[in-house]
Amino acid sequence: MKKLIIPFVFGALVFTSCKKEENKIQEPMADPPVENSTEVVNTNTAEDVQVESIPTFKYAEADKFVKEYDTFITSYKVATANKDDKALKELGPKLNDFQKRGVELAKRIPAEEAVAFQNFLTKIEQEIK
Repeated sequence: MKKLIIPFVFGALVFTSCKKEENKIQEPMADPPVENSTEVVNTNTAEDVQVESIPTFKYAEADKFVKEYDTFITSYKVATANKDDKALKELGPKLNDFQKRGVELAKRIPAEEAVAFQNFLTKIEQEIK
């Protein structure tokens, strides 16, 4: 008999101690949550993604390279922002070619422009990553 009464009393205590308050006043939220949209809108264009400033060089080959590289980087950034795999596959080898050309050109450029050219290449590398 004691075996039946003790669990019954213990159960009654547990159920009465977990009393639910039904008269609780609910206040509206100060800032309601914003609904998340699952739609992804790709509006990145060449105008949205641009390199900050393009330096000009007296050395004609360097100046031409900087302009070409800037145009390429703009299209590369647009492809990256839009996650366009097809365009990235096409632009990947071109990126390697531009990087190799930049290293070769850095060796031939006159000393007074070498620092600015190297800074440009470094800035582009950081923007790509």
